[in-house]
Amino acid sequence: MLPPFHIFKVQSDGSLRWMEAAVDVERAKTRAKVLAASAPGEYVITNMTGDKILVKFSPKRIMFQIGYDENELKVRAELFRRVGHEVISVADNEAAKNALTSIHNVDVFVVGHTAPEQTRKEMVDWLKTNFPKVKIVALIPSANRQLPRADYNVVLNDREELLSLLAAAAG
Repeated sequence: MLPPFHIFKVQSDGSLRWMEAAVDVERAKTRAKVLAASAPGEYVITNMTGDKILVKFSPKRIMFQIGYDENELKVRAELFRRVGHEVISVADNEAAKNALTSIHNVDVFVVGHTAPEQTRKEMVDWLKTNFPKVKIVALIPSANRQLPRADYNVVLNDREELLSLLAAAAG
């Protein structure tokens, strides 16, 4: 006998694809969450009478930050994770370029502020050339020291502006 709860993934055309069954609704929700970790999207849980529960899992946004100070990388990574982003952090331009040879799905880049301006400018230029559709947020020490090719320049200490720009850039 089949378990009473069935999990379906909602396909792009609106049709439902059966994924698996569960013995109770809580287990079905847990399994749908596990399934969504590898295939984000909408899932429907049905019971034997045909009642439906829609469960939607949004994919995490991937933030790739290039920093030049290990402690600041850790602090920013924790901040970004607390607001629901997946974070990849690297400590300099060469590490970023090496990492990005195997990472292709990035929603937004964040370039730290502690390196010399020329180093940061070179990173922004490289990112624009190699990832032209991905937004770049440059952290800047003051409003008058912007990086011209970055999509957004955010004064370092303005945490609320940073979080709102990251949400907009990743969306």
